[in-house]
Amino acid sequence: MRSTVAALCLAVGATLALPQIAAAGFPDKPVTLVVWSGAGGSLDTYGRKLAELLEKEAGWTVKVDNRAGGSGAVGLSQIVTQPADGYNILVLTGTLTFGIAQGLIPFKVEDLRLLRAMQSEPSSLAVLADSPLKSVDDFVAYMKAHPNGLKVGGHSSGGFHQYMLYQMMKQGGFTSGWIPHDASGKVTLALLGKHIDAAMMTPSTGLAQVKNGEIRLLGVSTAERSEFLPDAPTFKEQGYNLEGAIWRGIAVKAGTPDDVVNAIQTAVDKVTASPEWKKFQKEQFQDSPNWKEAEFTERVKKDLAEQSEFLKAAGFVK
Repeated sequence: MRSTVAALCLAVGATLALPQIAAAGFPDKPVTLVVWSGAGGSLDTYGRKLAELLEKEAGWTVKVDNRAGGSGAVGLSQIVTQPADGYNILVLTGTLTFGIAQGLIPFKVEDLRLLRAMQSEPSSLAVLADSPLKSVDDFVAYMKAHPNGLKVGGHSSGGFHQYMLYQMMKQGGFTSGWIPHDASGKVTLALLGKHIDAAMMTPSTGLAQVKNGEIRLLGVSTAERSEFLPDAPTFKEQGYNLEGAIWRGIAVKAGTPDDVVNAIQTAVDKVTASPEWKKFQKEQFQDSPNWKEAEFTERVKKDLAEQSEFLKAAGFVK
């Protein structure tokens, strides 16, 4: 009996030790970056560059899996239904808190370990170069004279960009509809195809067109003119108290062991230290907040509280 119990204890101990053995060599198989938006947008561009550099700088084998839909809920559900072993990493944005606050994402912040915010970028009011609108005042004046007279769209419903439009509506005293898109790349296509007249979007959403002058930014939500966009006026300098940025980062399922998380963080450190990443950030007009888990989690919980208040006041949620 004693020998049997001893054998069982050894077996249980060996079983419990297995995750630690696996974690010590993490990753010992391909890692999937689950991008919660469609291909071609800013988040996808970030996710694919991260995958490329995790392979190059950390020696991982990485594949990218785009899971668009549900304001991020589809991608997040892909993560929480998989084992908490770090082999599925969510690539997500600051619209996380808007989606949770509205009930569009049926999960909690606590369902994730928020590992790193790696990019930060403002919103902007964008039109085509041939638009008669030359400033935010032009846009506001037209919308006041023609309520809902322009088709305005952006990424997601009730998210960061619609929140910025809502703030502009309050300050400018006009009314506007909203045409949501499930991937930021589709916003650029809609604007270029004249399916919408104006877009609230991150500048990198239409980076090539912004750079070549095909898309004009009427206002940018930075406190001061961006070093990346010196010719684009801020909302503030045009009399609108509109400031904010959207982050992009990575997360894993809650319960992922600390040693696995540490291995992921070490790999990401190698990425962010590389000249190629720094060049990419500059080319994409991206700031680098580099918030790690504690700071990132605190920031997200703060955003959730503030945005929940806004969404209730705006009538998005009861």
